[in-house]
Amino acid sequence: MERQPPNQWLDIHTHRGTADTAIRAILNVSAYEAGEPGIGTDQWVSLGLHPWYFTAENVNAQLAVLESKAGHSRVKLIGECGFDRLRGPDMRLQHRAFRSQIDLALTYGKPLIIHCVKAFDELLPYGGEYASRLPMIVHGFNKSPQLARQLIRHGFFLSFGSAIGRERSNASHALQQIDAPFFLETDDSEADIRAIYERAAFLRNVTVDEMKDAIFASWKKIRLI
Repeated sequence: MERQPPNQWLDIHTHRGTADTAIRAILNVSAYEAGEPGIGTDQWVSLGLHPWYFTAENVNAQLAVLESKAGHSRVKLIGECGFDRLRGPDMRLQHRAFRSQIDLALTYGKPLIIHCVKAFDELLPYGGEYASRLPMIVHGFNKSPQLARQLIRHGFFLSFGSAIGRERSNASHALQQIDAPFFLETDDSEADIRAIYERAAFLRNVTVDEMKDAIFASWKKIRLI
């Protein structure tokens, strides 16, 4: 297995960013902010339309921002995008925005990072349609092992965050049971990504270095699909 660059930790999804050069973090930026992606000269970012922040009135403007910036070399992922039954707009509009972001992801060869709340039935059909051409990562996964396996069967990747630190969480059980590439993240928590790697290594019964190598291999895989 090709090794992770020495002393580097990949955080696939964060809202906080970091100046720590040992952490390669992908900072989430929403199109509604309409700013230049990222902080610093080499900050990796994800950029997309989050279902909390677009409406029928502003979705076209946000899509225009995303389209203008999606090809930027620092934009490594499109999103977070997806579905939310608790805080999102009309589900038809959520599907329209999601498909538009899929089109951009395919155009620029960039994976999706996905937000999904109480709407996995809306998300799952996209796996069969697009997974062979487009890596799609469900971030912050904290649902049952059964749903984890269902998503994986449909071609999705999973990313786990601080929830794996809770012994009885769905996330910790799912991470122990899946047999597929996955990612680790801090999301909007105050957790240190190193602690999340250490916990994941414990749950998978591997060393931290082996965990870093596995995450790096997952990153290479989605960049090569």
